[in-house]
Amino acid sequence: MTSPVRLRSLALLPALLLGLVACERPSEGAQLAPSTPSPAASQPQDPAFEQSLEGIWSTGGAQGDDAQTVYAIEYQAGAGLRMLRDGAWLDGTVEDVDLDNQTLAFRIDRQDGPDETATWRKVRDEAADGFTLRLTWAQGQTEELGFVRRLTPRDRQEITLAVSQADRVPAVTCDTDAAQGSLRATLACNHDDFAALDRNLHAQLVELSARYPDGDRTAAVVVQQLDACTTPACLREVYAKWQAYFDENYDLGDVLDYL
Repeated sequence: MTSPVRLRSLALLPALLLGLVACERPSEGAQLAPSTPSPAASQPQDPAFEQSLEGIWSTGGAQGDDAQTVYAIEYQAGAGLRMLRDGAWLDGTVEDVDLDNQTLAFRIDRQDGPDETATWRKVRDEAADGFTLRLTWAQGQTEELGFVRRLTPRDRQEITLAVSQADRVPAVTCDTDAAQGSLRATLACNHDDFAALDRNLHAQLVELSARYPDGDRTAAVVVQQLDACTTPACLREVYAKWQAYFDENYDLGDVLDYL
């Protein structure tokens, strides 16, 4: 016969087991709760560092002469740094700012040579209670720069002018009577075959105008048709058409006397 105490113990056993299961099983809310990510290291970007470089900076006298290299550095909010080296614009952008090492990587884009990244480092100058700059080029050459003065309004105007002039495409100049910027001028000044066609036709037009009463009017029509072309194929066709016309209808010989 089972004692009353044992019966009560057996009756409590299912409740204890359920309690243990409930303690071991995480709640649904705990399963869905996201874990807090550890803060990721971010690359410091501090406009104040770029702005601190603004001013006129100069190297010391080069060994063997008194030459100095002058840098003008301007900071523009939203646009970054603009730099001149001896008055010439260094077309580039900031690639990286390392506040821990006090460096700035500046990528320079060149049209007449390879691109490169120049590194500017702020070097603490304890004696002057300030800093100097060390510029290291991609090939390892270095320049030590000292602060000259802050930018004046005239300095900023000169920087803007240097940038705008560098952005302009130089006008094409060559031996042609075509209007600058036209398709005929561009092709005649950059392609040998078009240059020969244009040069020969121009010589014939000069002779035509000098020797024949209606030469001026004919020459004007030829130029008008050439300048109306918008494709190289059109120009070739006009050159060929008028060359055939002149060969058939005019006796255009040695043109040197008419040039």
